[in-house]
Amino acid sequence: MHDERSHPLLQQTPLSVNPFIDLPKPPTLPHNYASLPSTLPPSSLSAPPAPSNPELPAYVTSSSGFAAHPATIIAQNKALLKQLTKQRTEAEKKVKAWEQSIADRELADKRLRAPGWLDSEQHLLQPNKQSEKDREQVSLMDEPAPAMIEESDKRERTAEDMGAAMDRAFGRSEMG
Repeated sequence: MHDERSHPLLQQTPLSVNPFIDLPKPPTLPHNYASLPSTLPPSSLSAPPAPSNPELPAYVTSSSGFAAHPATIIAQNKALLKQLTKQRTEAEKKVKAWEQSIADRELADKRLRAPGWLDSEQHLLQPNKQSEKDREQVSLMDEPAPAMIEESDKRERTAEDMGAAMDRAFGRSEMG
């Protein structure tokens, strides 16, 4: 006698219960459960036409009374996005023009203070070369140098001599 339902090898395998598998249970219904009505409401595709676009049905409705077709809402959103993008680019242009006017005013102010400075490529200040007359004149910072100064004279120089050299260079200043 051969059983057609299961394989003979499977008949020898013992069954075990897996504790991790939960078999489905019927759901518990809430006390205010109501079954579906036997008749469905009319289709939203056969809704009355929207006031904003009479060719399309107004099946998107709100509690405030607004009704429109999704294509109309999408078109309004695209128009709003286009308007916002246009306003943003105009605002950016105005900001750039305002910043440029500030930079122009600052440049004009700099040109008033130092005419020609910004127009030349040379921005490194260099002293004028001395002529032979200027070389013969002694600098105010240099002390008159006698031909022979002994070492002992150098050591004897005092703070008064340095103060006198500073007075010659920068003019006399009185403390007090």
